[in-house]
Amino acid sequence: MSTSRMEILELLAKGKISADEAADLLSKPAETATAVPAKVITPESALKAAGDGQKPSWLHVRVRDMASGRNKVTVNVPLGFVKLGLKIGGRLAPELHELNWHDVEDMMMQPGVLVDVENEEGGEHVQVFID
Repeated sequence: MSTSRMEILELLAKGKISADEAADLLSKPAETATAVPAKVITPESALKAAGDGQKPSWLHVRVRDMASGRNKVTVNVPLGFVKLGLKIGGRLAPELHELNWHDVEDMMMQPGVLVDVENEEGGEHVQVFID
């Protein structure tokens, strides 16, 4: 078994990637399977990080194709940029003045899943989470 396969299996054992992601990586030829990310972020790992007392630092948006299990869209944004955007938006958009920004910021400091939607008709699974 090659080193890259061992790395994939170790990531799976540690819960850093899902079984579907591991199967996908293992099915690729050895040349492409060596590019395994050091840390794959999932909603499950975000919840585990919350239990470990780690301070959240990223907002993740993921759109997966339900049929293939592959990511169609992955967006990772530092929470600092999100907070800055909220402050600017709060000043520029009058309809947002009624929003309690402290509650929004408090919500962003709790790691875990914020949105989890499955569109069965479109075959997409959308997740927004913080870790």
